[in-house]
Amino acid sequence: MQRAITIDEIWRLRFFRVSAFLSVVFLLVFLQLISLTVFQRPHLTRLADQQRLLHIELQPRRGDFLDRNGRELTTSLKVPSVFVVSREIRPSTVLVNKLAKILSLDPAFVRERLARDKAFVWLKRRVSEEEGRAIEAIKNPSIRLLYESQRFYPHSALGAHIIGFCNIDNTGLEGLELVYDKYLKGGTGYKITERDALGREIAARERKVLPAADGASVVLTIDLFIQHVLERELDKAYKKWHAKGAFGIIIDPNDGSILAMASRPTFDLNKYKTADVAARRNRAITDFYEPGSVFKIVTASAALSEKAFSVKDRVNCESGNYNRGCNVLHDVHPYGMLSFPEVFIKSSNIGTVKIAERLGPEVIYSYVKKFGFGGLTGIDLPGEVSGIVRPPRLWSKTSMGAIPIGQEVTVTTLQMVRAMSVIANGGELVHPFIVKEIRDAKGVTLHATTQKPNERVISPEVAAVLREILVGVVEVGTGKPARIEGIAIGGKTGTAQKIDPATKTYSHSSFTSSFVGFAPAEKPLFVMMIVLDDPHPSYYGATVAAPPFREITREILPYLGYEPPEKKVIGNKLDQSSRA
Repeated sequence: MQRAITIDEIWRLRFFRVSAFLSVVFLLVFLQLISLTVFQRPHLTRLADQQRLLHIELQPRRGDFLDRNGRELTTSLKVPSVFVVSREIRPSTVLVNKLAKILSLDPAFVRERLARDKAFVWLKRRVSEEEGRAIEAIKNPSIRLLYESQRFYPHSALGAHIIGFCNIDNTGLEGLELVYDKYLKGGTGYKITERDALGREIAARERKVLPAADGASVVLTIDLFIQHVLERELDKAYKKWHAKGAFGIIIDPNDGSILAMASRPTFDLNKYKTADVAARRNRAITDFYEPGSVFKIVTASAALSEKAFSVKDRVNCESGNYNRGCNVLHDVHPYGMLSFPEVFIKSSNIGTVKIAERLGPEVIYSYVKKFGFGGLTGIDLPGEVSGIVRPPRLWSKTSMGAIPIGQEVTVTTLQMVRAMSVIANGGELVHPFIVKEIRDAKGVTLHATTQKPNERVISPEVAAVLREILVGVVEVGTGKPARIEGIAIGGKTGTAQKIDPATKTYSHSSFTSSFVGFAPAEKPLFVMMIVLDDPHPSYYGATVAAPPFREITREILPYLGYEPPEKKVIGNKLDQSSRA
């Protein structure tokens, strides 16, 4: 017979069961506490920080471009951008339409942004002050403004092809903005602060700050005034002669620093997105073309340097027609016997080719290379091309009658202006550059351009004779439209036929017209080249390119401190008969 359980035993059993249950519960609670306070602590702390702390990225101010005198070519300003804490917003139709109207956005785009479950969503960046004030007037704590740095170009299109531009994130895309982006952009900073229940910053509870490091400024060799004058006159010529393009460079012939560089067509840097891609090309270094008669300075230099000719020698220019076997060479005007200087002063193709024939292909080619053609100048700008120069083994039967006068060879404007600098500075090839130095936000120089040594191409004596010849070109020769009374200017005109893409032969209606020269001739302060691509109706370099050179020279010489002497004797080193 089974024994009955007593009341004490029942209570004792219940006690142990309850104790066991409570022990398990307390053990689970203890384990959960251990898990929360030890194992999950980092994760929970992060979640709490995400809810309570506000991480704000501090954007640096992008460094500026300055001209050689420290004048600003670019600047950066704080402008409002609109973002939303979308997880806190119910995108009603009224709110969506109101935001779309204020910000000129598609309502569907606004609705999609507001529907995202995020704490930060851009609605529109870089808005106007009027748009920013309208957003603030909504007084919705989940729709806010954040001020960002935006690149501005105060001179609009001035220097556009040199400076380049940035995207919305202030990253360089073209020009020097791209090349020197790592110096200009600076370093991003941040600050950590607390926020209230509505997500607003509590400035008094700031935890940690790492200031942004502003970008360095890039000092250019460009002179703002000279750049303005070049672009103004280039614009006039480009429009007057209905050209497809126009480009110009002004360089210091002694050290290779670029004083101004411009191309047409151009574009407003502040509106680069709407600009034609072709208008953004820096044609002064990216376009190569047959130079025509301006290239004759190479032939003249070779002839004098090799002592194959002197200024007293005379050349028979065959009355304007010279039969060279498979082709006939012509001059614009028929000439008989011309002195060596007159060949270049009158720009005789026949005389130049006859001079080159005495030298031979190898000598001509060697001087073409010495003057830097067929290779990059190494300028600190993106997109430079080298042009085309073929070695004598690849020359055709017509090459000896073409290359000495600037055909069957292609050059850039930068190469050509550098070649003229050889004559202007006394015979040395310079290495062009456009960045002078890089300075940090406090003005300390981080990097200064180290100039490569110039290379001797021709002797100072030969350079002096060539300068006299080129002064004659302007005084009494083809370059007379570049002449300024009382100032000795040297230069050379060029009118080169372009290749007709349909016939693959030289066109009789399409030309590249140019003038390259220096001033003042006794001690040149600059070398300048003006080029017009396919001008109409006139196309001679003397007519379309020399006048802009004259007008620019007239303005910038006094600016550079030049004072013309009261009387100037020109051409005293040459036989005066060569000027008759």
